[in-house]
Amino acid sequence: MHINIQELEDFLESNPQMSLAPSNNEEYVVKGTLSFDIRDDSYGNIKDEFLIKIVIPKIFPKEIPTVYEIGERFPKTLDYHTYTDSSLCLGSPMSLKKRIKDNPTLDGFINSCVVPYFYAISLKLHGQEDFVFGELFHGIEGIIQDYLEVFELKYIDQIINLLDILSQKPNRGNKNNCPCGCKRIVTKCSLHKKIVEYRDVMTRKEFSIDREIISLYYDKWIEKQMKKRMRKLVTYA
Repeated sequence: MHINIQELEDFLESNPQMSLAPSNNEEYVVKGTLSFDIRDDSYGNIKDEFLIKIVIPKIFPKEIPTVYEIGERFPKTLDYHTYTDSSLCLGSPMSLKKRIKDNPTLDGFINSCVVPYFYAISLKLHGQEDFVFGELFHGIEGIIQDYLEVFELKYIDQIINLLDILSQKPNRGNKNNCPCGCKRIVTKCSLHKKIVEYRDVMTRKEFSIDREIISLYYDKWIEKQMKKRMRKLVTYA
């Protein structure tokens, strides 16, 4: 399933404040005003608008669109969850792909991934609260945090075991011991339902890449801990 010009035209028709901008053969670029009017029991009525640019890969929904705020309403810093190229950090890749999978349309992406970000930004700009939907750490630590929270795990090595399972075909991965530590195989544990739910959110290759990155991070963390321990031992020798 790839986005086609008809779907893009339907999106622009339902969002008249957006228009198509020049792009290349690999993507579509849409610019315009994102408006929202949200009533919340805790924060009252939040009405705001932002000038944005959305770079949409032609293989959407397989790939995540990139979003920019181009109206200079806020600084493009880590405090506002932006990347070094000024694109917006809308969440971890896994969670974003899960939301897109649940509603694989451009309107679905806007409503589930983009509007919540700008709603939180609007509250922050008005001095009410920082990122009401919670904040992940930046970079690899944020990806680790997301896996821990989504799968209700406690340790990085459990994530590595989980990703080993998700990077295999189901009939093979399901024979492994569950990463939660219950000592039962995956299909005999309650975590199996969550694993099945997320198995198609990313490809086996993507889960495998995450495993390699997190394993490397974990190995470096272990190495640092060992060096700290050795320094203490030398100090008291």
